[in-house]
Amino acid sequence: MERGGVERRRGRRIMIEAPLLVRRVSEGEPEPFVEQMTKNISLAGICFETSEGRYAVNDLLTASVSIPEPQRRNFPFTRLAGRTRVVRVDPLPQQDAGVPRRCGVALEFGDDLIALTATPLRG
Repeated sequence: MERGGVERRRGRRIMIEAPLLVRRVSEGEPEPFVEQMTKNISLAGICFETSEGRYAVNDLLTASVSIPEPQRRNFPFTRLAGRTRVVRVDPLPQQDAGVPRRCGVALEFGDDLIALTATPLRG
């Protein structure tokens, strides 16, 4: 999702594929979570790719990402969760004519970010 331009990211990104649950923030009945897969993560935000055309800039979402155990040495937390805002939606090049078009979505965490870390048990 990077293009030749000015780097505006606030945090160092780690390339991690991890399960991501997102749902739209709404005042009515909560929508169900939709499962996605991250492409990269930082404490400032998350990027993922999707074929769902349901995301637009400034949409508010609740997001929760769990870092797989083998990749936890590359990222200091086991789980990130909180409200996010869609800051970018980029169409990706079409690979095959019969496959739905994919886009890259960038989310920015809000002030309520929860970052959990595993602590070893003392015995």
